[in-house]
Amino acid sequence: MMGKRNIQQTKIVFHCVLLAMLTGFAAGCAREAPDPAQLRATETALIQSTVADPARAQKLLALLDERDRLIDETSEMLRQYRREMKAANADYDITRDVIVEMIDYYNLERAREQLRFIDLIKQMKATTTAAEWKVIAAFQLDNFNPRQLVYGRRSGIL
Repeated sequence: MMGKRNIQQTKIVFHCVLLAMLTGFAAGCAREAPDPAQLRATETALIQSTVADPARAQKLLALLDERDRLIDETSEMLRQYRREMKAANADYDITRDVIVEMIDYYNLERAREQLRFIDLIKQMKATTTAAEWKVIAAFQLDNFNPRQLVYGRRSGIL
């Protein structure tokens, strides 16, 4: 049987843990996602300071412009697909064959976009040294969430 002192200690520990959890949750919710323009400016500065040769740095920045255009195109393609699928879902008379055709077309387009991304990444890697790429790739992995790039930072879609 627990003594009165042990019960009080348990309550204190429980409240401390609860307070720590709530504080962590509130801090996580309050954390603002970085502004995309600021993030790109930071990425540009990182590349200019990481890539030793200015000509290679400029080439890499041009490839990043292409990456951003490709992200925009892919994002719009996905949003359009979602709109089309919502409309198809609302159509009581739509046939299975039409839905399958829509999905097949989307999958083909998505595969094409992925190949374009892969080609772009190969070009970026060819423009940098292994050490430079390691720094740049780490920044990109830490800061570019694919869902946020497609749906926006405050879309509510995780």
